[in-house]
Amino acid sequence: MRLTPLIGLMLLAQGCTFDEHLPEVDLHGTVILPAAAATRTVINSTTGELEEVTDARFIGPVYLGAFASVNSNDFPFPHPEIGPVIGGDQDGNTYPYGGGTVGRFDFACFEDLACRVSTGRFNDFEDIIDFFGNVLNDPVVDEYGNIVDSPDYFRSYCYELLDYTADYEMAFISNADRDHDGNITEVENTLHFELNETTGNFEAEFDLWQTTFYPNMKIWGWMDAPSEQFTFSTCDPDRGQRNTRYSNDYYYGANYTDLLNYPNKYIFENDYVAGADNDSSPSVGDHADADAYRAANPEIIVNLNTRVE
Repeated sequence: MRLTPLIGLMLLAQGCTFDEHLPEVDLHGTVILPAAAATRTVINSTTGELEEVTDARFIGPVYLGAFASVNSNDFPFPHPEIGPVIGGDQDGNTYPYGGGTVGRFDFACFEDLACRVSTGRFNDFEDIIDFFGNVLNDPVVDEYGNIVDSPDYFRSYCYELLDYTADYEMAFISNADRDHDGNITEVENTLHFELNETTGNFEAEFDLWQTTFYPNMKIWGWMDAPSEQFTFSTCDPDRGQRNTRYSNDYYYGANYTDLLNYPNKYIFENDYVAGADNDSSPSVGDHADADAYRAANPEIIVNLNTRVE
């Protein structure tokens, strides 16, 4: 009986190092977008002249998934292999093994911004005000039709509406003091895309958690480019939390739920997709199983280099 505690500790230690040999893997990699994907022709708010602007804030949500294969035969753009069409007008399901996003829609407090703001694109409230007001010439307005031009008003409105007390609680704010030490470090900033000065492309890291592993599966994705009104085809304005505060009656908006199953429903002109070649939609390799993949830990780079015409 005296040995029981010791045996228990030994079993506990073994349990901490036990390999479950799970068939799911966590995929980590880099997604690359050409500068053209973040470039728009806008009217300069000062001069009134048309000018071409390249700005990471133009980059819409990026959707990535793991698929059996990718081809260019089924649609006018590279697209994952689809399953059989079983009646109706719906195209076949892609049956993804897993997926994720680089940036997701987050409600930025005003109805005017529903389905228009993604995480990882804006530093702070002033950044949003500047982009919509000075770059797009479409200032943010509140529920009374008043232009929102004060970061302090923006912040206080969000705090009251969402019952928040700090900027870091709002996912659409990237530059926030997340460890509460009074300073904001580069590590705490959650902006996704950075310009690679050497290549001229925008790059961001991604994670596709708990993806079911299959040898040679392909990583493919696309960027939902904003319309001229800076809206997105992948956001459903009739989903999400509903605001019925005072005279308000609208939804915050949220992603559609079948984006990776039926990408072709949401991909339109000016979106950027990964090509079918292995340099654009890389294969994870012919590793025997998930354990072999984890041991190899290959580099994954996805190039969203094909503009949809």
